[in-house]
Amino acid sequence: MKTSKIIIIILFVIATILGIAYKLYDVKTKKIEEINLVKESKSATPVKTVTVELSSVNKDFTYQGSFEPFCEVTISSESSGKIINYAVNEGDFVNEGSIIANLDNDISGYQLESAEAVYLKAQKDMYRFEKLSTCEAVTEQQMDEMKLALVNSKCNYFILKKQHENASMKAPISGTISKVYFKKGSLVAPGSPVIDLIDTRKMKFNAKFSASDLCNIHINQKVLLTTDLYPDVIYNGVIKMISVKPDNSKRYLVEAEVENNTDKPLLSGIDGLIHVKNLGKPSLVIPRNCIIGSMVQPMVYVVKKNQVELRKINISSIIDHQVIVLSGLTVGEKVVLSGQINLVDKAKIVE
Repeated sequence: MKTSKIIIIILFVIATILGIAYKLYDVKTKKIEEINLVKESKSATPVKTVTVELSSVNKDFTYQGSFEPFCEVTISSESSGKIINYAVNEGDFVNEGSIIANLDNDISGYQLESAEAVYLKAQKDMYRFEKLSTCEAVTEQQMDEMKLALVNSKCNYFILKKQHENASMKAPISGTISKVYFKKGSLVAPGSPVIDLIDTRKMKFNAKFSASDLCNIHINQKVLLTTDLYPDVIYNGVIKMISVKPDNSKRYLVEAEVENNTDKPLLSGIDGLIHVKNLGKPSLVIPRNCIIGSMVQPMVYVVKKNQVELRKINISSIIDHQVIVLSGLTVGEKVVLSGQINLVDKAKIVE
């Protein structure tokens, strides 16, 4: 009995010692893990990250410019003479083909009648010579001279006819007369300016765009136009021309065509604004602050578990602090947004 009690006491003491030893070992192990965790956290760099996502970035921008007539021409006289009458004044609207003024064409009329008579005679003579040539009554030289006379008389007749018609000056386009250069009795010569004609039923709007915005516009793109002259009116326009050569300030001329408003008409020379609305297609997008280095050779830190990888990417443009990525990243990847200053490639991080 005494022996059994001794054995039980010994076993109890051994169990107690083993329990105390295991507890001490467990506490020591946890302490070591905590120390290692603290060391690891001290070596890791705290950062903030964002996830690469697919998004459509809207690019809306506005440029200042001015309105001009859709068409503006100076009509010149094609003949010489004295203006005997005219039917237009500054500010009048004329249709294409309308007579603007008439020149004294009596002399050209007489010359035309004479040339017509000579031309008709040459035709009749040619007819007779052709009849005679069948029976060899005329020589080959006489026939050639007759053909030459017919050609000369024909050319002279049509030249004088054109000059006679030019005595009535006509509008080549429909539009409003902005300036008249003559008065009744004025003498004009070929090339003398007669009137300035502008077509304001449509207007042109010219603006200078920066190179970065040219990639966001295209020919036949619809735009909106406004002016302080009519602040409550929005005009619809279409881009018709994009210059390929910049001016001295490195800006490119963009021309839009706009239908004029009859109630609130646009005037030549007034200033205005062109508003371009551009809904971008879905693209990979990250914040501008993710980029390190220059925009020419952009790089980002990509998160791989608890480390970062320094990676080169290709970008297209920056819109409202958002960078459109062409290649180098995929949807769902995480990139470092802040804290890059303390990072190097393969560095450990903590978010």
